[in-house]
Amino acid sequence: MEKTGMPKSDTPKMSCKALALGLALGCGLFFAQPQTAEAKLLPANYEEKQAAAAAESGEPQGTAEVPAVLTGETRAITLDEAMAMAQTNSPAVLSAQNDLAAAKVAANKAASTARTARQAAEIRIPSYKTPTLTYDANGNHVIVDVTAGGGRAMQKDQTYYAATVYGPDATKKGVEIQEFAVASQQAACNLQTIQGYYTVLCDIQSELSAQYALEKARNQQHVVQARLEQGMATRLELLQADTQVNSAQAMLDAAKAQTVKDKRSLNVTMGLDPETNWTPTTALNFEPMLFTDVEAKVQEMVAESPMVQLTQVVFELAGISRDNSMIASPVFTYDGKTAELTYQTAEIEYNNAQRLAYTNAKSMLESLSLAREQYLIYQESQELLEEVYRLAVLQYENGLNTQNDIQAAAADLASNDSKRLNALLQYNIAKTAIEQGIVQTS
Repeated sequence: MEKTGMPKSDTPKMSCKALALGLALGCGLFFAQPQTAEAKLLPANYEEKQAAAAAESGEPQGTAEVPAVLTGETRAITLDEAMAMAQTNSPAVLSAQNDLAAAKVAANKAASTARTARQAAEIRIPSYKTPTLTYDANGNHVIVDVTAGGGRAMQKDQTYYAATVYGPDATKKGVEIQEFAVASQQAACNLQTIQGYYTVLCDIQSELSAQYALEKARNQQHVVQARLEQGMATRLELLQADTQVNSAQAMLDAAKAQTVKDKRSLNVTMGLDPETNWTPTTALNFEPMLFTDVEAKVQEMVAESPMVQLTQVVFELAGISRDNSMIASPVFTYDGKTAELTYQTAEIEYNNAQRLAYTNAKSMLESLSLAREQYLIYQESQELLEEVYRLAVLQYENGLNTQNDIQAAAADLASNDSKRLNALLQYNIAKTAIEQGIVQTS
C-alpha cells in the first residue's frame, strides 16, 4: 500500500514546534515590556537569606581545601642552625635552664652562709660579771658576781657543719645536676631536630623519585599511543598506560604534600612561622662511618651521656646527705635509715642508667650497621631494577611483552626506591646522632 501525504506521526511534532514558537514569542514580548524599578531591586539582606536557606538545607558551606604549599619567606638552613633554633625555642630546654639559674642562686646563697658561719666561729665574745641576788648557806640574801658570756659567737657543732660543709657541697651538686639536666634536654631536642631535618631531606628525594617515575610513565604513555595509532596496541593498553600516569602523578602530589607537612612540623620545633619555606643545605648522602673498636666507642658514649652523669651526681649528693644525717641521726634511727635507703636507691638508679645507656648505645651502633647494609643492598637492587624497566620498555616496543609487564617493573622500582631512601634516612639519623654524642634514653 502506497503512503500519500504527510505521515500522521509528523503532525504532532509540527504542533509542538508551533506551540514552542508561540511560547517563545510570548515570553519575548513579555520581557521586552518596560519593568518598574522596584521589580529590578533585590532585598538588602538577600545574600544573607540565601546563605541561611542553604545552611538550613544542609548544603556544605565554605571550603575544606588546604593547599600543600608554603607561602612564607624562603631561606636556607643548615642542620647546625636548625638545632640551635630548636634549642632556643624548646620549652623543655628553657625550663631546665631556668632550674639551673635557680640552682646557681641557691649555691651562691649557701656559699655566703658558709662564709658568715666561719667568720662567726672566729669571733670571741668577752665575758662579763653581773651582780646577782642569791641566797647563802644560811638562807640570807647576798649579792654575788656571776660570770656570763664569753666563748665564740658560733660553736663548731652540727649546725656549723651543715652551714660550712653540707650546704655548699649539696648546692654545688645541685648545680651540676641541673647542668646535666640541661645537657640531657638539649640532646633530646637535637635528636628530634636531626630526625625532622633528615626526614625533610628524604621527602625531597622522594619528590625527585616521584617526578622521575612520572616522566617515565608519560614516555610510556606516548609509546602506547603511537603503537595504538599504528594498530600495534589495544585500547586497553592505552588505558593501562593512562592509569600508570595518574598513579605516578598521585604519588608525586602525595610526596610534595608530605614535604610541606614535615617542613611545617619542623618549623614549629625551630620556632619559625609554620609557612616558612626553607631549604635544607645539609645533604642526605651515604658517607661510611666505621669503628676499629666498637666496645670502646660504646663505653665512650656511655661516659658522655648526660643522663648517666646526672644520675652519678645524684648518687654523690645522696652520699653527702647521708653523711650529714649520720652526725645527728645514727644509722639505727629512723632518719638514719631513711638517709641510708635514699643513698642505696640513688646507687641503684645510677647503675641502671649506666646499663640502659650501654644497651642503647650498642643498639644505635647496630642500627647504623643494619641501615648501612640495607642501603647498599637496595642501592644495588635499584640499579638492577632500572635496567629491568629499561629492558621491559624495549621488549614492549618490539612486541615481546605487554603493558602489564611495564607496570610491574615500575612498581618494583618504586617499592625498592622507597626502601632505599628509608635505609638512607635511618643511616644518616644514627650517624649524626653518634657524631653528636647523643644516646637515646628510652
